[in-house]
Amino acid sequence: MPKTINAWLITQERETTKAQYLELDGYKYLDNEVTVEIKNSAINYKDALALTGTARIIRNFPLIPGIDFSGVVIKSKGKYIKEGDKVFTTGWGLGELYHGGLSSHCSFEEKKLIKIPDHYTYDNVMGLGTAGLTAGLAVKSIIENNITPCDGKILVTGPSGAVGGIAVKLLLKYGYEVSVVTSRKKENRSYLEEFGSIEILDAQDFMDKPKMLSKELWAGAVDVVGGNILENIITQTKRAGVVSVCGQVLGLNLNSNVAPFILRGIKLIGIDSSFCPKQKRRDVWDNLFDLIDAKDILQFTEKISITDALNRAELMIAGRNRKRIILEN
Repeated sequence: MPKTINAWLITQERETTKAQYLELDGYKYLDNEVTVEIKNSAINYKDALALTGTARIIRNFPLIPGIDFSGVVIKSKGKYIKEGDKVFTTGWGLGELYHGGLSSHCSFEEKKLIKIPDHYTYDNVMGLGTAGLTAGLAVKSIIENNITPCDGKILVTGPSGAVGGIAVKLLLKYGYEVSVVTSRKKENRSYLEEFGSIEILDAQDFMDKPKMLSKELWAGAVDVVGGNILENIITQTKRAGVVSVCGQVLGLNLNSNVAPFILRGIKLIGIDSSFCPKQKRRDVWDNLFDLIDAKDILQFTEKISITDALNRAELMIAGRNRKRIILEN
């Protein structure tokens, strides 16, 4: 057990939060079943909110943020996870309720750790992380509701971000025709075209006040932004279509009407990757490991040092970040 660890620590004083990269007492912060030496973690949007103090993500202070991590087990009291195993995890309250992955070490419950398959590296699995699980669950909800490639186009919002980008990758691999909505069409075009044959639409065209019902355009959708864009997507979704909702960049409020639901029978499905049941989570990870390879991951990821996490989080909140950010210790 290391006597000291290096980690981002978020403290709160008089409703103001502060993030610092510090040397901490290992005995105080590593007290769970399995202790992992972290090789890679990542910055998710939720992590960026926590680091910058933009939203009240953290429930207990002081806390080490980071909802994902991958690494090697250095101590285990469990039955199945042993010292030397390569493991990772996402969600489960990490970085919100429990000390998380923006650290040199973390300890967590054995049952919430997953072994990394042989053909994946620590940074490969963090290239997916919570974003990959969220995208996988969103696409799974479309498939499970019998939306096939023959039924029409699938719309994805936020394609230059991690969740949207991975969702596009998955949908293309399943054979769907994909359209994407971006707020920076000109700046993002060359990057998005690298994903394959997709239609690129301007977010501004989805910002008007939605009609009760609009022309049927989408067999399904994966939405990571919410707000006016989601409201318009709902009215444009085809009969029996599915809209998977997994983000709220434009806000939590939804101003809609029941017509698309009772006249077209569409489904609005919320995606919770943080506390997704264990078996469903493993099923999605198995699909991701089969479909997404290292070359795909390189396309939508960028590596930075863990010490630069706060600076990158600020860019992410300002909407100036592209790709999924992997942190290296």
